[in-house]
Amino acid sequence: MKKWYAIQTQAGSELKVKEELEKRVREQGLEEKFEAFRLNGEVAYFLAPVEEVITAKSHRGRAAEYRVPYEYKLAIEPNQRIKRGDLLAVKPERCIEYDAKVVSVETLQRVIIELTNRNEEVYLIPEDKRIRRDIRVGEKVPANVPLTSDRDPRFFTKVKGKVVDRSRVKRIVLEREDGERVVEEIPEHYAVRLKEGMQLRKGDLLEKEHRLYSKASGMVKVKEYKDKRVVTVQRIEKRRLFPGYVFTKAEMSEEVLGLLDGIKARFVGDPPLPVPDEDMKVVQRKAGVLEVPTAPKREGPVIEVDFEPGEVVRIVEGPFADFTGEIREIDKENEEVTVMVKIFGRETPVKLSFDGIEKL
Repeated sequence: MKKWYAIQTQAGSELKVKEELEKRVREQGLEEKFEAFRLNGEVAYFLAPVEEVITAKSHRGRAAEYRVPYEYKLAIEPNQRIKRGDLLAVKPERCIEYDAKVVSVETLQRVIIELTNRNEEVYLIPEDKRIRRDIRVGEKVPANVPLTSDRDPRFFTKVKGKVVDRSRVKRIVLEREDGERVVEEIPEHYAVRLKEGMQLRKGDLLEKEHRLYSKASGMVKVKEYKDKRVVTVQRIEKRRLFPGYVFTKAEMSEEVLGLLDGIKARFVGDPPLPVPDEDMKVVQRKAGVLEVPTAPKREGPVIEVDFEPGEVVRIVEGPFADFTGEIREIDKENEEVTVMVKIFGRETPVKLSFDGIEKL
């Protein structure tokens, strides 16, 4: 009879051990000794459950965040998964909408400072001015400090905030046929070459297309503010649900024991001790092998809670469905309870909705 067993290994090497054991089972023709199941569309004999966790931080301590002005068209949607290199937003090429003459073309240095409320202050500084070295993207600056090395009073910060852009722009003054003058400010990298006195016709290209690509993979979050959108790519990390353990359902024999020869792993117990089927339900549900029960949704007004801390209840939804446990905390505002459940001999706190438990 096949029973569930736990294999202990070094934390962090679970997937490597799982892959090696899968390989040995097939090479030695021991498939009949194990119970097979389908995992991610493939036949497997070992479980090393992982869960995906969305985190706002990357390995370097910050999320991948992008400033996207409103003239850009988003190519993604909130809560969408994207990969590194995927298109985030496009600023379409722009053509002039009238006949005009180029009066002047001036290159300016642009510094944008973001306030704590996410609004922005824009500073346009002549090309012949030298911006201080410590005015860098990502750096915080206080109010009333000079942006230029010569401390020109025209270019002192008005507010405290963070530098979110330091670039060069072309200020182009155009004169329409009726004499009206129009000022265009275009990032230098995307402006077409224009010279003073040049005559432009309606439909001539004024600004090239600009595409913004993601430098990270993860889940997209989009927030809108007065001056721009902020697109954040939150990392999706895979975490071991049972660090240091791999599980299998097998008919224990010398051949099965021998699979671990030369691997830094061992069956739990000597001789190996079977894991209770009830405990393995949690592992299988978290691994996606078994369906996770859900409680029927309550409709209508909120019902007064008739549970108390210390009361033993039955769990009816989630990976721990059918387990019993003691209520540790009750959060009436969020309609949640914390239940202490014993699995593998240890008590584990589990947060559940009021609908997720029932009285014994």
